[in-house]
Amino acid sequence: MATIMITTYVSAQHAVVARDLPWGVTGGSPITTAVQQHISLDIHQYSDQEALEAAANRAEIYGGFVPQSNTVVIAEAASLVAPAQMPALYEEAAKAQGQQLALKVTNKLPKEDPLGVVPGIAAFVLLVAGYLGSTLAMQRTKTAAARRRVLSLIGYAITVALVFDVITGPILGAYPDVGSNFWPLWGEFALLCVAVALFAATLQSLIGPIGTLVTVVIMVFFGNPSTGGVNGTAYLPAFWQAIGPGLPPWNGSTLIRNTLYFDGNSITQQLVVLSIYAVAGAALVTVSTYGRLLWWRGTGKRRPPISPEEEGGIATIPPA
Repeated sequence: MATIMITTYVSAQHAVVARDLPWGVTGGSPITTAVQQHISLDIHQYSDQEALEAAANRAEIYGGFVPQSNTVVIAEAASLVAPAQMPALYEEAAKAQGQQLALKVTNKLPKEDPLGVVPGIAAFVLLVAGYLGSTLAMQRTKTAAARRRVLSLIGYAITVALVFDVITGPILGAYPDVGSNFWPLWGEFALLCVAVALFAATLQSLIGPIGTLVTVVIMVFFGNPSTGGVNGTAYLPAFWQAIGPGLPPWNGSTLIRNTLYFDGNSITQQLVVLSIYAVAGAALVTVSTYGRLLWWRGTGKRRPPISPEEEGGIATIPPA
């Protein structure tokens, strides 16, 4: 477990280098051409600055360049790195060509979360709460209440989400506009938590207690590094960029971030992916409770791959 963890976390985060960073332009410019010699950009063309800023507000790009007015546009909430790096690269290129630049910042981070860390922290705690809840529920109820486990986990996720939302919002004031953001976040918190809980419950039902270990590896050791954290997905290696959108941690953190800092734009994909995990998990947990369908696990009594005590230890491994 430690070997997997050190490999995945260091692999994802040791080199903060942009790879195909989504970047908008409203026309060709030798300044942008010079910048591309120092950073990998995925160029998106827009008709004018208004359209470019609208795309930034939808979290489609990290910012862009308007050559007609030599203006660098930066979406501050998209990344902790890009708002410093991109203007610096453009400034250097413009200076070499004897030109002056203007800077416009959109989607500014609020005073409640000036580094943009709250969405990632909230998503991480919810995924831990999800697999912990499923593990402890299985240990507590065993097979006697297996067919009621789906409803139990849904109720658990709704309750956990409400508690977390109250703590981060009204109590700590960790995100802006608590009055308008509280209710959407409650639903999003619950969806992420139940998606992870039912994923864990599915594996536990299908392969037994070892399913907890597999859940930790997938969700914590691979899922969490693939979110990109405050740096943004564009600053991850290609492998991590590829797997993130298919896992709950990336979708959960992006969903919360876009709700808070991008006016709820570009969240359809995240809602769909998390809903698929929740619905598929509920169906598989229900079906797998019928023992005759689990032919690969046999019908005789066997010692489980790991003991309940070991399983509880796995579930409480301190994540990075």
